[in-house]
Amino acid sequence: MDKMPLTEEDIARLKQREAEILARIDRLKSTMNETKAIDTLAFKAKLLKEAQDEIRRVQDKLAGLSEE
Repeated sequence: MDKMPLTEEDIARLKQREAEILARIDRLKSTMNETKAIDTLAFKAKLLKEAQDEIRRVQDKLAGLSEE
């Protein structure tokens, strides 16, 4: 199956999404440093892992490694 190259619009959209996710990761890390409640830390750790997985997918798409 042939993969179509990303259009300039796709690349711009993915780069914008990448920036949003990186900002979200930074906010999560910062609030995790300030949080003392274990249940809150566990929840934020889960959100952080999900954001890191999402950024990996976006970066893979930008690099042309995605099969989607």
